[in-house]
Amino acid sequence: MIKQQPHAENASADRRQSSSPQRVPVWDGLRRMRGQARKTTGLPPRHQLAPRDEPPVIHEVGESSHQAEIRAQLLQVSQDLQGVRQKLQQQHATIEDTRTTILDILTSHLTLMDQVHTLDTDTRAWRVMVEDRLRRTWRQMIIVAFWQQVEVLRAGIVRVREFLDWFGMVSFETRMIVLAVVMAAVAMMFSCLSYFL
Repeated sequence: MIKQQPHAENASADRRQSSSPQRVPVWDGLRRMRGQARKTTGLPPRHQLAPRDEPPVIHEVGESSHQAEIRAQLLQVSQDLQGVRQKLQQQHATIEDTRTTILDILTSHLTLMDQVHTLDTDTRAWRVMVEDRLRRTWRQMIIVAFWQQVEVLRAGIVRVREFLDWFGMVSFETRMIVLAVVMAAVAMMFSCLSYFL
């Protein structure tokens, strides 16, 4: 009888628990569906958004909350203006650097143009000098050729005089033979010219 008493107490406790109403959790189907959808689609779980970084409003003595908000907004606007001013200064520095670079490029271009102009002037002077030398050379060559022809003519005249002197001293038969040879040579020359023409 003593051994069966704990069993009876456990049974009575179970009856009390079964008779008391069980707590039903609040239905959160939409949240569960969203979580399940994120799991099935591979999306990362949602995190709460970070709180906005707003400067704390500090109230001065005798200042209302509206005045404190206006002062905070003015402070924010002044900070934004300082940031814009810094950006403008950076852009101005960038523009100055670009302007300096462009001026350097223009200076280099002008220097190069001056060098090209100087080289062109030197080239023209060299060409004039070469042409002058060539003209002098051609003149000298023409003069030399002219005097050479004069010498050839003089030599020919001397030979003709010698031939005439010899021709005056020979006999009549020899003169006829020489004239026949000369006439044959002239006839051959004319026949060749008629062939080429």
